[in-house]
Amino acid sequence: MKKIFPFLFLIVFISSCIKPPTYPIEPHIEFKSVSSDYVYSGYTDTLIISFTDGDGDIGVSPSSSDSCDLCALKHGDSTCFNLSGFNVFLIDSRDTCVSTYASANIQTGSKYDDISGEIVIITSIDSKKCFAAPMPGCPKDTVVYSILIKDKAGHKSNIVQATPIIVDGE
Repeated sequence: MKKIFPFLFLIVFISSCIKPPTYPIEPHIEFKSVSSDYVYSGYTDTLIISFTDGDGDIGVSPSSSDSCDLCALKHGDSTCFNLSGFNVFLIDSRDTCVSTYASANIQTGSKYDDISGEIVIITSIDSKKCFAAPMPGCPKDTVVYSILIKDKAGHKSNIVQATPIIVDGE
């Protein structure tokens, strides 16, 4: 028993010296991966980003008054980023249209608010060169998504770019 006490004391002492990570209150994201860099028009693809947030308020607060013109960004209208019911945004490089998504609400539930994790985005990708779903002779298209998230307080993250995805319209 006498040999165990110093060992337990050492473990408690070392663990009390370890400080949890601290992050800024604005979310920060990094692009991790895309499941496929070649898809057929109308099929889905999965993008993964990692995030950190210093105040732990990742999530949404839905509002029935949320609305925006998803393709207005090309005219300088960024109101879609202010929607309270969405907090993950994909900006299509081909026409700057914005796809909106809602992540899960994350509850920290601990004495530390700093959080980190991953967000998985599953999106349907259509060819912008052909208006009908897969059709013979439709040329390939390439999309690069810019990704942005925001937290419940409205703090916006940095913008990251995914790797290019080739969309086959045939």
